[in-house]
Amino acid sequence: MKKFFVFAAAAAFALCACEKDTPKVDGSGEGEGNKEQKVAGIVLNELSGADKFIELYNTTDAEVSLEGVYIVKYDSSKDGGKSTTWTGAAGMKIAANGYVVLESSDLADPAEDGDPNYAYESANHVFRGGLSGKKNVFIELYNKDDEKLSEFKRGEEGAGWNQVSGFNNDKKHTFSRVPNGTGDWAYADPTKGAANGAKTADLEHTPEM
Repeated sequence: MKKFFVFAAAAAFALCACEKDTPKVDGSGEGEGNKEQKVAGIVLNELSGADKFIELYNTTDAEVSLEGVYIVKYDSSKDGGKSTTWTGAAGMKIAANGYVVLESSDLADPAEDGDPNYAYESANHVFRGGLSGKKNVFIELYNKDDEKLSEFKRGEEGAGWNQVSGFNNDKKHTFSRVPNGTGDWAYADPTKGAANGAKTADLEHTPEM
């Protein structure tokens, strides 16, 4: 019996030690054990060339910090062929199984036929430049450790990303993951800030002739 109690006490101590040393996985940055926690589980989920937005989705059951998370857009007209168009600000978070919608700076740019008084949710929710529904597009999402989390690609590089026109410019539907958060890219009805619906058509990767 004495040996049993010694074993039980040792097991309880080991369990407590494990729980103490286990890092948090909510990405909040709180607690000593979470200092090296890397953001994961955030994906590009829905994009619209017509309404010019990019939706992020948190596939995890925990709130995650978006601080330092960034989006790269490939554009052969830019130096280096790409540019960082958005970076998550300090304190910015995405809820468990939640959505964050980013909108194009073109929506408030008169040169892009935008409304200079367009009301964004906040400056943290604006990505620089536009999003074309009729060109070849390549966009990547990275965490602050420069690890790729997700990507969206329509078409091939050809003569250069964001340079090849002639794709079907479907203004009624969005580029969406089907099923929501985990599936392949397809056309679906717009569901900005909510779960994606059923596929309405396959995504084309060759310009119309």
